[in-house]
Parts: sequence; C-alpha cells; structure tokens
Amino acid sequence: MTRYAVAVSVKQHTVESVTAILVKQSPNLRSCDGASALSGLAIETLVAWLQAERITPVPYRPRMIGLVERFHCAWKDMVSIYIHLDAQTSRDDWIDWAVYAYNCGWYSTVQLSPNELNMDRRLRAPNEQLRRTSFTEVPNLSAYHRQLLAEMKSSPECTE
Repeated sequence: MTRYAVAVSVKQHTVESVTAILVKQSPNLRSCDGASALSGLAIETLVAWLQAERITPVPYRPRMIGLVERFHCAWKDMVSIYIHLDAQTSRDDWIDWAVYAYNCGWYSTVQLSPNELNMDRRLRAPNEQLRRTSFTEVPNLSAYHRQLLAEMKSSPECTE
C-alpha cells in the first residue's frame, strides 16, 4: 500500500457514483478511511468482484492526516491553474483536467506519478490513445498483387 493519493472527480457523493468510479478506475489496492459511501455490503461485493485488496485503517491515523494535507495543498495548486477567475462558471468542465494533471504529476521522492504508484501504469495522453496504423509508408502494391496472383494459382494445385 502506498501513501499517495489518486484523485477522481465524482459528480455526487453517493454509493452509485462511487461504485461507478471504482468500476471504471480500479486500483489494485484500495484504502478506505471509514466514509459511509465506502462501507457496507455493496462495496465489499464490489471489491471482491474487482479482485482488489481492501485495507480499512483505524479512524485516526496521523500519517493519513499528513497525506490528506499534502493532497489538499497539491490539489489547490492544480485547481488554481485551471480555475483562476472568481467569475468562472464552467468549473465542471475543468475539474477533470485538474484531476488528470494531478495524477500525472511526479513525486520528487520516488520519481513516480500517483497513478503509477496506485495502478501500476502511467497515464497516457489523449493523443497516445488514438489508433495507430502499422504502416509507416505506402507498400508497393504491384509486388503484393503479383505475389497474391501467384499464390492464387498455386492454391488449386495444393488442394489436389
């Protein structure tokens, strides 16, 4: 279990919203601090279904308090980058970008991002997720066509 937080934006603090996030973005190790949305039979079943390891600490842990304070400090910096005007009303549009920026940030002590520490993989930029073709240049179609015709002529001979 790492001591680093991964941020996820939730529209409402309900069991359904939390469950949807856990299904979409499931880390291998899950730490629960006793919140009512993260306890109960539904979450226990979900954790077993996702084959995750659930760790429930005691309510008071000084290390976790420090973790929350460090997270809040970094989170305030990320939000201030994207949402810097008091009159800005499109906060919902920018929260996901702030979450992505936080999860991509590197911790100087371990040289890894929160996503790498908790999910064992780095986040990919949206342009890296686009489908790439395997061809880097246009192949010679006439050579391919000749080879295809030769194989088509030899196939009846092979079947006999």
